[in-house]
Amino acid sequence: MSRAGTSINKLLASALLAAALLLSACDSAEERAEAHFQAGLAHLEAGDVERALVEFKNVFKLNGKHKEARLTFARLERERGNLSLAYGQYLRLIEQYPDNLEGQRNLAEIALETGNWDGVRRHGAAAATLAPDDVEIASINNTLAYTDAVRNGDAAGLEFTLHNAREFLAAHPDLLTARQILIDHMIRKRNWNGVLEETDTALKFAPKQANLYSTRLRALQELGQPAEIEALLKQMAQIFPNDQGIEQMLVQHYINQENLDAAEQMLRAEVRPQDEDHMPAQRLIAFLDKHRNAVSAIAELDRIIAKGGPNTSRFKTLRATLEFRSGDEEEAIAQMRDLLKDAERTEQTRENEVEFARILFRHDQPEEARALIETVLAEDATQVEALKFKSSWLIDEDNIGDAIVLLREALGVTPQDPQLMTLLAQAHERNGNRELMGEMLALATEASQSAPDEALRYARFLIADGDLEIAERILIDSLRQDTDQPQLLFLLGEIYLTTQDWDRLETVQRSISELGTSEAQRLANELKAHGLAAQQQTDDLAIFLNELAQDPEFGLPADIALVRLMLVQGKTTEAFARLDQLLQEDPGSLPIRMIKAHALTRRGDHDEAAKFYRAILKERPDITSAWISLHALEAEHGTPEEAQTVLTEALTALPEDPDLLMLQATVHERVGNLDQAIEVYEALYPLSNQSLVVANNLASLLTTHRYDKESLQRAHTLAQRLRGTSEPAFQETYGWVAYRLGNHEEAVAYLERAARAIPDHPLVLYHLGKAYAAVNRREDALRMYRAAQTTGIPLDVSPSLEVEIEQLSAADIPGQ
Repeated sequence: MSRAGTSINKLLASALLAAALLLSACDSAEERAEAHFQAGLAHLEAGDVERALVEFKNVFKLNGKHKEARLTFARLERERGNLSLAYGQYLRLIEQYPDNLEGQRNLAEIALETGNWDGVRRHGAAAATLAPDDVEIASINNTLAYTDAVRNGDAAGLEFTLHNAREFLAAHPDLLTARQILIDHMIRKRNWNGVLEETDTALKFAPKQANLYSTRLRALQELGQPAEIEALLKQMAQIFPNDQGIEQMLVQHYINQENLDAAEQMLRAEVRPQDEDHMPAQRLIAFLDKHRNAVSAIAELDRIIAKGGPNTSRFKTLRATLEFRSGDEEEAIAQMRDLLKDAERTEQTRENEVEFARILFRHDQPEEARALIETVLAEDATQVEALKFKSSWLIDEDNIGDAIVLLREALGVTPQDPQLMTLLAQAHERNGNRELMGEMLALATEASQSAPDEALRYARFLIADGDLEIAERILIDSLRQDTDQPQLLFLLGEIYLTTQDWDRLETVQRSISELGTSEAQRLANELKAHGLAAQQQTDDLAIFLNELAQDPEFGLPADIALVRLMLVQGKTTEAFARLDQLLQEDPGSLPIRMIKAHALTRRGDHDEAAKFYRAILKERPDITSAWISLHALEAEHGTPEEAQTVLTEALTALPEDPDLLMLQATVHERVGNLDQAIEVYEALYPLSNQSLVVANNLASLLTTHRYDKESLQRAHTLAQRLRGTSEPAFQETYGWVAYRLGNHEEAVAYLERAARAIPDHPLVLYHLGKAYAAVNRREDALRMYRAAQTTGIPLDVSPSLEVEIEQLSAADIPGQ
């Protein structure tokens, strides 16, 4: 044989050997995977789910296409309530085995449970193709069709899907997806007795389906059946013994029924001072403080503290906090100093120091409070409450970068803390990044499980951005958790007011009214009045306000609203007659006298109006609105000196009132005292809770009136809050700050938008001209300068507008 032939044979032998080894390795991996699978099944047989899951994970490392292991793993995770993980496993399965019915069915079911309608649509259709006669899959797809019909207002489609659901139930009464359609339809129709009947039937087949109990509870609340609510909550506590939320709902039910003794008895039964868990005791103390009095809460704390236990220092801190809130501030501070003196440096000590810092901050001792927080963080840089405290003051000081760093560190420690996310949203807002602000508010809402405060903040953000549909969904999700939230309902009503959805507005207004509290009734009345006004039903509005005026609980506000309506309608004689009648009944009423002074001003009786305001302010010099109204009266109908006298008197009486300081700054601007205006705005900024308007006005003055580096840097810090704004005045300020900082392209983008919205303001046009000139758009710059000239309003700029035009025009002449 030739040498070449020998080489070929050697190569062939090597290839065959490699192939044999590869096949041997594959067989070995599959065999090992199967061994892990069988081991997992054995663990399941023995009831050891955790070890079984570990074995199945080992299967996937060796054989990612092991169908039975994937199915078993997904089933287990779904049974354990890990729906997201189960969903992911079923998705992996159908990627490899798209015709697997169990996988497609479970994906459709989980998607339905979690409200993932795209998933229901995709996997429900796939499952129906694989099993066209399967009634459960057909019912899932019927639920999707029902949801689509509701969303689209498709009455025929709605009736068809309801008919299908009834047909399914006739043959399969245990089919929960079909029964849920009927329950949902009855909720929409407010047929609460029907809801009770349907949930009663459903619970016979699914006695541990938590959402059925929640729905039943809502129906009983709507029907006003307190005894049945109590019985249901007790039943739920037995069925779901680990759900502490049910016990809290029962306590709240007793409170709502004014059965405070029963609520207190329940809370007391949970308190064990020697336990590590301090929350039962804190819940009892919070109840006593809110529904009894602070004295009772402090006395209870004294009894708990006397018994000793692992949380004694925590309870002493809570006691001091209650003392402070009750008004005995010095005693509370003394107690905290005594508690912390020579205290062992433990985690609990640091928690107590954070609470003490809060007390000191409220006691107007911010420097000591901050020093305490810095001490805590020096010992434990991950103390979350201290990080929140420090981040809050950094945000207030516009030190946004450092605040964001601290908050991100805190989120690394407690990633699901809604309060941290809310603070981070505030930081992003102050930094002018509304996109990140919205993301944080959304995450806070999700992390809090749609708690009322977080849902309100996010919904207000969405409404401000015009996302009414998403805001509506956020509010409804939160109301599903707790229907007794008038503020949530009121904001939902305002959305329907904006969209002119009068039927839903009426439903919301009725729901608020049914809550039964005086605050809820006030909000319901306000919503109804707004609805009537928006629909221009002025006669009906007048009748409604007149009815409210007869109610002792709402009389005066309704009377004032009625008088205002009369004035708007031009019914001046009737308005004054009503005012005189009210003043005859209560001559000293400040609200009525204020509205009469306003009415006199509208009628042109300026001297008489001024007398009313002066009389009011003699009695109550703390009423800011009276000072502002009197100043406006004197500014318009008196002399500048008389108006200034009023403002001086007002600031003597209320030297730190934000509204009066804002008025003073505006007056300084109007007369050209710009340094004084800047000084007032600087004083006003912290007092106005860092108002966006104040930030804008101050940044604008600093960049149009001053040219030093320090002022420019201060303006830059303030203007960060205006980044991304859609408000033309804020766009103008931000654009000019960007120009002053040398960011000319960014300046052009903002100033162009501002000039489109405010085309007749010479300073806006001049600033845009400067920005155009800086980016070499000389023709556009000239056009803006000439447009500013055309307004005829003189500009105090240097160089003058004429010089700017002359220089720019000369630059266009060849050879010059």
